[in-house]
Amino acid sequence: QAGKKAMVMSDFGLAYSYFDNGISFLRKKHWEEHYKLSLELFDLAAKCALTNGDIVSLELVSEQVIAYGRSYEDKLNVLYLVTCSLAFSSKLPESIEKGLDILANLGIDLQESRSTEACVQETTTLLSTRTDDEILNTRQMTDPTLS
Repeated sequence: QAGKKAMVMSDFGLAYSYFDNGISFLRKKHWEEHYKLSLELFDLAAKCALTNGDIVSLELVSEQVIAYGRSYEDKLNVLYLVTCSLAFSSKLPESIEKGLDILANLGIDLQESRSTEACVQETTTLLSTRTDDEILNTRQMTDPTLS
């Protein structure tokens, strides 16, 4: 709870330390015995690590969720965060590839004969017609069933 409260207060460094401490108290077989708690702690730690720009910690906690997550849906949060970290690290082609792979695993195939570089170029061209304010003020998509 303390970590969540720290996140609400935008103190992601403190929040990460709370989640990291919580993880350190988990027993050896925590993924089998306390799956929901483990998943929540690791997911929240990954989110804080990304927000703090701590890519090494993000990779460490994400690897755990990817290795021990029971379903692909349980892994989606950290896969999304890893994809974001690639984009934030100026590795846009790798981020796009990872995103396309995630979508393919969800049954959404967007792969065409175009290369990743062509997709990046098309996105850049489309975004160049918008001002920064227009992009920043775009409403967030709220309908998860929109296809």
